[in-house]
Amino acid sequence: MHTIKFLALDLDGTLTDSTKRISPYTLGMLDAAQRRGVTLIIASGRPMKGIEPIVGMLRLRERGGYVLAYNGGEVTDARTGECLFRRTLPRPLLPEIVRQARLIGLPLMSYRNGHIITEHPSDPYILRNSSINHLPVEGVPDLSEALAGLPEPPVKCLMTGDPEALEAAECRMREALGSEMEICRSLPYFMEIVAKGIDKAAGLGIILRRHHAMPEQLMACGDGDNDLSMIRMAGIGVAMENATHRLKAEAQFVTKSNDDDGVAYAVVQFIMNNV
Repeated sequence: MHTIKFLALDLDGTLTDSTKRISPYTLGMLDAAQRRGVTLIIASGRPMKGIEPIVGMLRLRERGGYVLAYNGGEVTDARTGECLFRRTLPRPLLPEIVRQARLIGLPLMSYRNGHIITEHPSDPYILRNSSINHLPVEGVPDLSEALAGLPEPPVKCLMTGDPEALEAAECRMREALGSEMEICRSLPYFMEIVAKGIDKAAGLGIILRRHHAMPEQLMACGDGDNDLSMIRMAGIGVAMENATHRLKAEAQFVTKSNDDDGVAYAVVQFIMNNV
């Protein structure tokens, strides 16, 4: 077995518990892993602002680490603040994304100037996203026009809805736009829409190449279908007990749940006992 040198962690449903907190025990085990030379990588669908508090808690600026925001659409060196990679949605496709969301009848949101922008500012799932990421919600009369007015296209759009409705919407969006962009769910009620070729494995590949490292030196922990790519590429792919059935089926190891220090348990098994 190769020694693990990089640990990629999804946030919601993985590193954080149901209250969006990281337990002191898990923080302690991650600190111990860092002291043994393991580089931490936060790999999340969240925007950078929603990840910054975690960067501070894990001391990634002082100790070195990386952030994959927007499911890998943006890769940042936490120590220097340098953006290593960023790929936006193609501008010509933005009106069609909005049109398809309207046809499906589910809320769609994106980002502008540190705000969430949407035609549905009171949608409970959009408000939940706002709370998770500490971003205010700004209602706009026409999301397509708002996106067209941005100096640069957004990296991501997000569709929300009840899990069953969003499952059907995911199929429809894949049929309509799956050949031109990546579409997957990060949580049962959040569906991520990013540029073609963007996923967590692609973002992790940028970091590994920078360090001349191999995927076998990477452990990745996740719970959602948007974590499938990094679970597949990692030398050790870990699914949380609360993960989707698809992720569990492809993981090499299923750890405890996010409410039972599952990340810490995996760190003990594969890093602390094998360094």
